[in-house]
Amino acid sequence: MAYVEERLMFLQAAHIVTTPQRDLKGLLSRLQYEDGLHSDLLKNRLLELRVSRSRGYGVPDERLEVVLDEAMRSEGSVELLAALAGVFKPALLEVYRSYVRQTNGLADYESVRLMRAIIAEEEETLDLLEAAYSDVVQTVEEKEVAAKWASTLEKMLEDAGGIAGAAETGVGSVQAVRSGGRFRVARRPGRDDTFSSVWDFVHVDENRVPERLAQMIATRLGEMTIAEALAIVLLEVEGQPWSFYVAISRHMWDEMRHSLFGEAAAEQVYGDRAALPLRDFEIEYLFEMTPLELYAMLGIGVEAALMKYPPGKRAEYEFCRDLARHPLMTTFQDFDWADEVEHVQIARSQLKRWFAGDADELSALAERGMQFRARTRRLHAPSPMPELPA
Repeated sequence: MAYVEERLMFLQAAHIVTTPQRDLKGLLSRLQYEDGLHSDLLKNRLLELRVSRSRGYGVPDERLEVVLDEAMRSEGSVELLAALAGVFKPALLEVYRSYVRQTNGLADYESVRLMRAIIAEEEETLDLLEAAYSDVVQTVEEKEVAAKWASTLEKMLEDAGGIAGAAETGVGSVQAVRSGGRFRVARRPGRDDTFSSVWDFVHVDENRVPERLAQMIATRLGEMTIAEALAIVLLEVEGQPWSFYVAISRHMWDEMRHSLFGEAAAEQVYGDRAALPLRDFEIEYLFEMTPLELYAMLGIGVEAALMKYPPGKRAEYEFCRDLARHPLMTTFQDFDWADEVEHVQIARSQLKRWFAGDADELSALAERGMQFRARTRRLHAPSPMPELPA
């Protein structure tokens, strides 16, 4: 169970980039984080049950590994949802329920307690994925593609002995069809037509309150691109402690939450979640960087700079509270500020172990990333904020 939850975290994070549907991107961002937390809870429980770290954090069955490698190669949203809603999530739920039924609830209380919480989240997850499946998989052709892929993965999972493993050894052999070689995250995010786009916005001063509020909402909306880029860090950095991947998974979901802040605020202020466009310029530099360059630039460059006052996150919060007097955006900016403080701490902690150089070299690496960001931003002229209803 711990291994499958871990792999589903990576599966969903990888497909955030290529998935075009805005709403599905948001859902996958949340679910990959929750699955990472489930895996973390189960791994810690395994250690309490005297399972060695190497075994508890390792691959329990090579056949199961092949099945999940194949699932990583799901092509498009139709196959991805078929894999999640049609195969892995129902199977995983059944294993959790079966475990709780069979174990001694007094002796194994801690396992039962945490699994009940996980089951509740996984039940909600399955409902959400089934709703997404209904939205996305509509034509006869799409339903045929989904059914075929689900059947393929179900057969492979059965041959691997299922998620719980079979009592008999050698239930069947599992042969890779699509997988082989290292998985690489796409370097160009998919987009649907939910939002229009611009290269960048002209900066607006705080004395122009309605425009400045609109710019802040649009900036939050654009953090979807940051979430997508963090998939590169999560998927392509190898050899780090498990805690590294849980931290990056959380960072990814936070950035997508912030994008959803912008969407919810636009809907409240303007009556249309798509009233403001997305910025494009961040795609052009984030997906050109190595994972280390990207994370140093984000954590030590951009987000650490936002801790300065003024301007920074505190000033954004105070603007929404005192000048715009907008309760929802004040709440969003308050939590955005808290998240960014946490992200800086996460980045400093993880980069200290990850980066081979000293603090000055790390600062220099982050600064080079910031300069690349600035050069890219200047490639095209920014646009004024669109005229919006008061």
